Amino acid sequence: MKKIYIPVFLILAVSITFLTGRSFRVQQVPYGSKYSCNTCHTEGGGTPRNPFGLDVESRVTPGGNETFWGPDLAALDSDGDGFTNGEELQDPNGTWKQGDADPGDPTAVTHPGDPNDHPPIVSVEEELPVSNKFILFNNYPNPFNPSTKISFNVPVNSKVKLAIYNIKGELVNILADREYAPGKYEAFWSGRDDSGRKVSSGIYLYRLTAGNFVQTKRMILLK
Repeated sequence: MKKIYIPVFLILAVSITFLTGRSFRVQQVPYGSKYSCNTCHTEGGGTPRNPFGLDVESRVTPGGNETFWGPDLAALDSDGDGFTNGEELQDPNGTWKQGDADPGDPTAVTHPGDPNDHPPIVSVEEELPVSNKFILFNNYPNPFNPSTKISFNVPVNSKVKLAIYNIKGELVNILADREYAPGKYEAFWSGRDDSGRKVSSGIYLYRLTAGNFVQTKRMILLK
């Protein structure tokens, strides 16, 4: 059998060309430097593309330098974790342009191609009191996809429970269940049940219970 020898310098040249040919793309994504080539690949340049990388690939030609980040890519949830690419990269509307300063909060950036890396599914933020009574505010946005914010006011130290139910009255998720000091709070629901699974489109109920206060409102998950 005839042996074929390939010069080492040729192998190196091809490898360098392959890796550097696409490295410029991390500069075309907000916070691209955080994950570098893993922004689009599973284990660095040259490895299979992750879900976000596949969506990028569909927008560029091989080796091309097209601008691909924008409102449409930002609005996608490439890795299916319940948060859009824009939400994960702190540019929910896709208005960032190459050369701009990275937007939003750098500590809140998560990987748009990794379903195991995402913002907290449920978080609560305390604000100043706005009223001397319990209030369950309308969620926003409504209808929503993939997440919505539910605000409530607590006038005195109270054990508060905020839960999500389906239209049949079956418990879906508990967003809050603890003691709260007086204040206005915000809880976020990403359309998942208590096991982390995405729920189907439809009408859902959110109920605030605090002592003798009970109030329920409706919201619509629209996919």
